[in-house]
Amino acid sequence: MKEVRERILNDIDSERERQDLIHPQKLPLPMRFITIMEEAGEVAQAMQEDDFDGVYRELIETAASCVRMAEQVLQVKDNDV
Repeated sequence: MKEVRERILNDIDSERERQDLIHPQKLPLPMRFITIMEEAGEVAQAMQEDDFDGVYRELIETAASCVRMAEQVLQVKDNDV
């Protein structure tokens, strides 16, 4: 099970790097949250289509979007201290 988790975390990390390459701009936190919700909607759509490759891909993209928002929250929080 640990190997599966490592694969997932590596995939999330790779997706985070890809996100920075294709969308380097900073967004306000509310827009980041909207992005997360859009990605989650794509998970639901892939599930409706029984597209398990798509479900996995969209879960990774959603998780990476959550990490990106968490990074930004910590940056804001650390700058306020």
